Amino acid sequence: MTGATHTSGGGPEVVDAPPEDLEGFRQSMRRFAGAYAALPVQTQATCPTCRDVVPAVFDRIGEQVVLTWDCPACGTAREVHADTIWSDRTSEHPRSAVRTATGAPIQPVVRRVPRTVETLCPACCAVIVGRYFVEDGTVFIEKACPDHGHFRDRINSDALLHAKAAWWTFEEHPGQRRPSRQGDQRCPSNCGVCGRHQSASCLAQIDLTNRCNMRCPICFANAGAVGYLFEPSRRQILDQLRALREMDPYPATAIQFTGGEPTIHPDFLEIVAAARDMGFSHIQIATNGIRMAEEDFARSAMEAGVHTLYLQFDGVGEEAHRQTRAYPGIWQTKLAAIENCRKLGLKVCVVPTIIKGVNDEQVGEIFRFAVANVDVVSGISYQPVSFSGRIDPEELAARRYTLGDLAHDLAAASGAVPLRDMYPLSIVVPLAQFLEAITGQPKIRPSCHPDCAFGTYFLVSPEGQAYPFPAVVDVEGMFCGMNRLAAELSGKGRLSWRDRLKILRMFRRSFRGDAAPPGLDVGKFMQTLKGLVDKGVGRGAGEASTYKTLLCAGMHFQDRYNYDVQRVKRCVILYSTPDGIFPFCSHNCGPEYRRFTERRHRLRREGERRTAE
Repeated sequence: MTGATHTSGGGPEVVDAPPEDLEGFRQSMRRFAGAYAALPVQTQATCPTCRDVVPAVFDRIGEQVVLTWDCPACGTAREVHADTIWSDRTSEHPRSAVRTATGAPIQPVVRRVPRTVETLCPACCAVIVGRYFVEDGTVFIEKACPDHGHFRDRINSDALLHAKAAWWTFEEHPGQRRPSRQGDQRCPSNCGVCGRHQSASCLAQIDLTNRCNMRCPICFANAGAVGYLFEPSRRQILDQLRALREMDPYPATAIQFTGGEPTIHPDFLEIVAAARDMGFSHIQIATNGIRMAEEDFARSAMEAGVHTLYLQFDGVGEEAHRQTRAYPGIWQTKLAAIENCRKLGLKVCVVPTIIKGVNDEQVGEIFRFAVANVDVVSGISYQPVSFSGRIDPEELAARRYTLGDLAHDLAAASGAVPLRDMYPLSIVVPLAQFLEAITGQPKIRPSCHPDCAFGTYFLVSPEGQAYPFPAVVDVEGMFCGMNRLAAELSGKGRLSWRDRLKILRMFRRSFRGDAAPPGLDVGKFMQTLKGLVDKGVGRGAGEASTYKTLLCAGMHFQDRYNYDVQRVKRCVILYSTPDGIFPFCSHNCGPEYRRFTERRHRLRREGERRTAE
C-alpha cells in the first residue's frame, strides 16, 4: 500500500521476462551464476582517486578478497574487501547457527565496509556481484551487470550510523524447518521462503485485494492500474492464514491485512474474526483510513479482532498529501479514523512514505503530531521510498532518502542524538530470547538484517516531553545482559529466586534514574517493557500501570538499485500468498514475485467472484 513509487522515463530499459513465464524469469535471474562462482571476477568500479568508473577485478591475495582498479588516469590501486561470497566466515557470536534448519550454509552479517555484496541488476534483475563502499561519509553500492553496465546508489547518508547498526546484531538464526520451496538455487531466484531463509515472521502479511478506493501515485501494489482483479476468496485466505500458523519452529502470531485497501474486501470482517479465532494475538490493517473513519465500521472491525491501524500518513495537513495521494479531503478523513480508534481503544501506527525533496520536511511534523496524540498513536513507521521500474540516475540521486537521513531529521525534531539513541531493530532479539527462556513459549525474533530497520523508542511524559530510551536506559548493557541470561536460563523450566534476583539486578543496573522522566522508576519501566509485548499489560485497564511510549523507526524496503541478497534472506516481514510464503523484499520489490502470483490467480472481470463455497 505504501513505500514505493513506480517511475517511468529515464534510466535503463527494464527487460524482465513476461509475467506469465515465471520459470524463465527465475532462470534468467541466475544466468550469471557461473561467471561469479570463483575468483577472479571482472567488474567496473569507481576509482578512489579520480572517481571515474573504470575496469576493475575482484581477486584473492592470500586470505583476502581484494578489488584492483585499472584506471587510465590514475594507474593501479587495490583495496581489501570484507567478503562472505567467496570466503568462509562464521559469526563472532559463539551460539550462532552455522547452517539453516535445512542444512544450507549461513553467511554471517558482514560488519565492515568496503565489502562485497550479492545484488540485482536494475534492468534485468539478474543476480550480480557488487560492493558497498564509503565516499565523503556516505555509504554507496555499485555494481556492473555484464549486459547492462554500471549502476550506483546511496545506501546510507551517514557511514558512522551504518557502521554502528552493523555491530548490533546477535546470533545468526536457522530459519524454517519446513520452507515453502525446496531446492537451493541462487537467492532470490528461488523464492518463496526457501531453505536458505534465516528468519521467522515478525509481522506476516496477506493481500486481501488489489482494489482500492484511492489511486495513489506512489503505491507499490499499483492498485487499480494493472487491468485485472486480484481478490482471493475467504477460503483461500483462510488457507494462507493456516500456512502462517503452521510455520515451524515459530508460528506466526502477528498478521497484517493489506492490499490494495483491505477493508473493501467483501469478507473483510469475517476474515479478521477467523484470524482471531486461529490464535493470531496481534491483528492490524494497512489502510488509508477511509472506511475506518466511519464509526460503525470501525466498531465492527474492533469487535472482529482488529488491534492496530497501520495508517497511511505522509504528513500533517491536507497539503502534505497532495503530491503523494492526490485525494482531496483525505486529511480530515485520517483525523476521523484516528479519533474513532481513540474512542474504541485501538492503536495507530502512522506510516509515512518519505521522498527526498517531496515530503521529507514532514518528518518532524509527523513526530510532533504523534507525541501530541501518544494516547492513541503507538508508533511511526517511516518508509523511505522504494523505486520500481525505470528512473533517471539523477532523479534517483535526488529522491533517494536513507535511514541516515531519517535519523538526523528525527533528531532535529526530537532532540535525540543519533549515535547514542538510534539502533537497528535486530538489537531487540535478546528480549525475545529472554522472554522465551523465562516463559517456555516460543517468541518471534526480529532477526532481520541491520540495514532493514533503524530507530528508537521514546518515553513520553504526561507533559508531552519525549525522552529517547537510550538517554534513560543503558540499552546496550541491558540487551547484552538479556542475551547472556537467555542462554543461561534456557531450558531450566521454573525460575529460582536467584534467577529472579539476577533479572532484577540487570534492570536496576541498566536504569538511569537521574535521567528518567517524571513518574518513571525501575519498577514502572519493567512494567512498561512488559506492556510492549503483552496487550493485557500495555492496553486497556493495564495501560495505567505503564509509561507512554512511542516507537519511531524507519523500515527501508529494498529495490533493484540498492538490493542486498543478505537482507532478503533475513526478512521478517513475510507474505502468505496463494503461491506460498515470500519475503517482503522479493514479493513487492526486486524480483517482484507479486506480479506472477496476481496474474496466476487474477479474476478476469469485476463480477467474477470466488466464494468461500
